[in-house]
Amino acid sequence: MSELAASAPHGAQPERTALSRQRTALASAGGAAIIARHSGETLGPAAVVILLATPALAATAFVPGRQRYATAPVEPSRRRDGRAPFALALAVAAMALTELLALAVTVP
Repeated sequence: MSELAASAPHGAQPERTALSRQRTALASAGGAAIIARHSGETLGPAAVVILLATPALAATAFVPGRQRYATAPVEPSRRRDGRAPFALALAVAAMALTELLALAVTVP
């Protein structure tokens, strides 16, 4: 291990990663609310149905992101299965598809 790596604080990186996952999850839930507000008139109940899944996916990413780094940094049982990033990717894809659908419906 290099001298620089040995002197770096061990708790900073996991905390930054956890905070960035939480921010991303909250931003996607907020983005879904804004899209539902603006696309609701165009798409009607379809926008609500599509965008109700987005906060659920954001919560699916938020909770493991918060719990994962609550354990001790030396504990080897941290999952690295990619569920939280996949849930956030699905949330963003749902928002993008909703906006594309709204654009396709409004084009004469």
